[in-house]
Amino acid sequence: MRFQSSMAAAACVFAAGLTVAGCSSGASTSSASLGATSVGSPAAQATTPAANPASSPAAAPAGSPASTPASSQQGQTLSNCQPENLSFSLIPANGAAGSQLTATVQMTNKGSAACEMDGFPGVNLVGAASGKSDYTWDLMRDNSTPQQVTVQPGASAYFKVTYLSWSSADSAPIKVDKMVITPPNDYTQAELPWSVSVVLQDSATRPGTYIGPVTATN
Repeated sequence: MRFQSSMAAAACVFAAGLTVAGCSSGASTSSASLGATSVGSPAAQATTPAANPASSPAAAPAGSPASTPASSQQGQTLSNCQPENLSFSLIPANGAAGSQLTATVQMTNKGSAACEMDGFPGVNLVGAASGKSDYTWDLMRDNSTPQQVTVQPGASAYFKVTYLSWSSADSAPIKVDKMVITPPNDYTQAELPWSVSVVLQDSATRPGTYIGPVTATN
């Protein structure tokens, strides 16, 4: 089956969780625009937890020391990171169409104070599918354990999007135009342009496209 072979590929990718396998080292320069509406519940609780992927994500490599687990900021009470104080950019995946790939979303604190994130973001893929130009797919989560992350001014936090890249041999795709992102435990959204075709599996119980938690490393 197409999904089984893709999940076998996921075992190779995650033996890294949302770590990039074969990603380029530079983030794109596209900027996120803030959404005007608020969501009904915090993003860390908004999506249905995903069934476990075929393999458990491995520990991420060391990253910037400016973004650290919040436990190192003892004695401080920090607010949740808000989209209006974050800039969003995409570190794309490198790989062939028809394979399972992992892209990374970088969220940089452009505010003047540290903030924190703890959990999974809410992520919707929006694009053309099933005869609609604005079809929306609410992505499930992987089985990683979230870690509270403090993001200092100018520093970044990250989350990964693992996805089944569409090829002509696959079933119908969603031709993605953008991601709509809600940071963990937040109610407001941002939009990040993303042009990619993904195998549409929004009715699957174990889809090959899912998100990981926010981390301090890319």
